[in-house]
Amino acid sequence: MKGGLFPLLLLVPLLVSAEVKITRVDAMTRVMRDQSPPDQVEAIEAARGEVESLQIVLRGSPEEIQGARLEVTDLSGPEDREIPAPTVLREHYVKVTRSTPMAPLPPGDYPDALVPQSFDAQELPALEQVSQPWWLDVKVPYSIPAGLYSGDVTARAANGSELGRTKVLVRVSDFDLPVTPRLRTSFMTVWRRIAEVHGFDRQKEPPSPALSALLDQYYQMLADHRLSIDQTYPTYPDGRTGQLDEAAVEAGLRKQLLHRHASTLGLPIWQEWPFPDPLGHDRAEAMRYCATWMKLLHKIKAGQRGYIIMGDLDEPNSASAYGLVRRWGDFFNEAEALHGVRMPLLVTEQPSPDSWWWGSLDQFVDIWVPHFSSVWEDLEKEGGRRDITRRLKAGDEVWCYAALVQMPEAWMTLHGKPAQLKDSHPPVWCLDFPAMNHRILSWLMARHGLTGLTYWDTLYASKGVDVWTDAGTFHHPSGEIYNGDGSYLYPATKKRHGSDQPIASIRLKWLRDMCDDYDYLMLARDLGLERAALREADTFARGFGDWKDNPNALMGARRALAALIVKTQQVQAEGGAR
Repeated sequence: MKGGLFPLLLLVPLLVSAEVKITRVDAMTRVMRDQSPPDQVEAIEAARGEVESLQIVLRGSPEEIQGARLEVTDLSGPEDREIPAPTVLREHYVKVTRSTPMAPLPPGDYPDALVPQSFDAQELPALEQVSQPWWLDVKVPYSIPAGLYSGDVTARAANGSELGRTKVLVRVSDFDLPVTPRLRTSFMTVWRRIAEVHGFDRQKEPPSPALSALLDQYYQMLADHRLSIDQTYPTYPDGRTGQLDEAAVEAGLRKQLLHRHASTLGLPIWQEWPFPDPLGHDRAEAMRYCATWMKLLHKIKAGQRGYIIMGDLDEPNSASAYGLVRRWGDFFNEAEALHGVRMPLLVTEQPSPDSWWWGSLDQFVDIWVPHFSSVWEDLEKEGGRRDITRRLKAGDEVWCYAALVQMPEAWMTLHGKPAQLKDSHPPVWCLDFPAMNHRILSWLMARHGLTGLTYWDTLYASKGVDVWTDAGTFHHPSGEIYNGDGSYLYPATKKRHGSDQPIASIRLKWLRDMCDDYDYLMLARDLGLERAALREADTFARGFGDWKDNPNALMGARRALAALIVKTQQVQAEGGAR
């Protein structure tokens, strides 16, 4: 096989213990404790610069599996170059006691948190045979030559005896992902919440050195998964005066945008912070502050990555709320005119108001963020207003967002009011929904010209919920429970785990892979392959209300798209026509 082919990773299992079974499982399958998964993974594919994942599952008696570990070597390849050993994380299970509304998956124990092997192992259930999966992240460097790379994985029991071995092969091509993700994202994670869940004083400012180091870990964790946190503390003004330490803020911007390669970063401002009356008495000073912050972005050549998101303007749902958005839109429009720097305002709302009595937000909002269901209503429902298309043509951006389970009445009627959501519905990001709900988004967004995603929290838990045992993170006032909603990171604490650090979830990995899919689609578009990409997506992803829960179709389209990208890049490099 030629080096220009798309990267291929193969694993060949070699059994050593007759009692313990070792299998390979793809990254979109969750392995339940009582399942004996077949050996599924024949090829895991990744571009250069990409992180791709697979699972290694040990199945045997609890006595044999408890405390087991995986050992992984570097992967050797052409010209004596190496891919660093994959990161190995043990999968930790949480319980779904009550299903999310309309969830197609049953209650039970689900693997989700991905903990270091140095953490104490979760006690295994008392079953005759039990499965314990590990998660492997293989990061393909940009600098390595194309070709085949090979390494080994060894499973060992708690006493050190060998349980099984697996050969790891990776084939790398000359196909690179962009360093900075093309998908623009804003994932809210408030620094005071991080402080609170780790036992720090959430009111103390500035944060202690220990808390500041922990905040950096959270910022880095999201960036490592191709996602951007909404704001970072090092880019904040003095909360008492509103003054900026320009050198310190520039350093914070550089770290987040140029070192971590985050796709976006939000300007820190709220309705009464850092100025008590920014729309009135403090208006001129607040405008200067906003302009100075945005100009620092331009100074480091990252001006297009800045935006404004304000919790006070989230999901406006009344005439007064719409009026407040317009007042802030006027504020930023005036500031742009006075100071000569763009200040795009993001609002989580669709361009069509629920009531025309509220008035329009046109010219006041720069980045519209409708819920997934509102995208379906506007662009795909028969008779939809198509206002998203109108705002895109006017030069605005349109992103989208997930929250809870929100099915439009028109969709419910069209589909016979189903009790469970299988597929072809506006995606749901709850834990007891299939993986495709996370992974499908990039294919749908690219079809409609949507360029970003927002999400409301990554560390949320309703009062009394222990996220390490209970998946029911969001308790709605109606009494409904939304499993995993608002929770993509698990807070490991010094008291409970021996150290303070963020722990990724499997669902966070799915979002990372979704961002990579978007990069594939944008690379294809840049090469003039947009129509070919949409033809591939037609097999499984035709719209927010028309997609299939078929991971094999997605992976097949991804392989085909990658092959087109590689071939076209090679032809263009040789100076030929497509």
